[in-house]
Amino acid sequence: MKVLISGATGFIGQTLLKSLLQNEHQVHAVVRSVNDRRLDAKVTQVTTETLVQIDEEFDIFINLAGENIAAQPWTKKRKQALFDSRVALTNKIQKSLQHRPKRIISMSAVGYYGVARNGIFDEETPPREGFSHDLCLAWENAAKAFQDADINTHLTIFRLGVVLGKGGALKKMRLPFLLGMGGPIADGKQWFPWVHIDDVVGAITAAMSDDSYQGTFNLVAPEVVQQKQFAKYYAASLNRPAFMPTPKWLLNLIFGEMASLLTEGPKITCHKLENKGFSFQFGQLERALQDIEAD
Repeated sequence: MKVLISGATGFIGQTLLKSLLQNEHQVHAVVRSVNDRRLDAKVTQVTTETLVQIDEEFDIFINLAGENIAAQPWTKKRKQALFDSRVALTNKIQKSLQHRPKRIISMSAVGYYGVARNGIFDEETPPREGFSHDLCLAWENAAKAFQDADINTHLTIFRLGVVLGKGGALKKMRLPFLLGMGGPIADGKQWFPWVHIDDVVGAITAAMSDDSYQGTFNLVAPEVVQQKQFAKYYAASLNRPAFMPTPKWLLNLIFGEMASLLTEGPKITCHKLENKGFSFQFGQLERALQDIEAD
């Protein structure tokens, strides 16, 4: 397949790219500037400015781009950067393509459901209001703009939980846990929707060729855990204790509005994805963390 991908240099993108190249797909990556040395020489690099000049008919566009929503406090400037890296970039790519791809796979996040602890959230559950919901909704709507009735565009949107692997969120958590400073965040009773990086790649790969992956899917592992359980399992995978809680008031002081991503968390189900026949390689958190820390 001829594949166009955004966010190829990111945590998910780099892992997915290895799989795409191993399976001999022709890959074009949208980058800020060409000659990015993080990308394999087999990847054709394009910018949004040069994309408009390319008369290529891509079979599929995989949309991964987006700055880390939990990296900094949500100042007005930061919120705009998060919006631009997701919504504005998606819109720009859509307008730059001379030919609409027949298949679109775009990321979103469980932040779509907003800040919540109570209730169980599937793809049809009404979301709670807030910035994370507004951002994810706008991102999903930007992906839907690719749909073209004339060519019957096939759209898949994955709402990701916290993606666990050797990069991403765990990379930032690892040192504190290695130093024995890991533990519950606030009371630790907030839900921690998670998914192994290999299952993210697996779901994207399945959606590339299976027409039943139409619409929106929660891409989270079947095992639902609270954050304090995650802290316990992760510390155990590193042979460390997990007894140092981070108080909610301190997170609110440091991160302001963004702290809600850390102190709250919805209970998310993946039944829709499982009903499609998708089989998770890592459905249990303890095994997933052991796999990541095994090497």
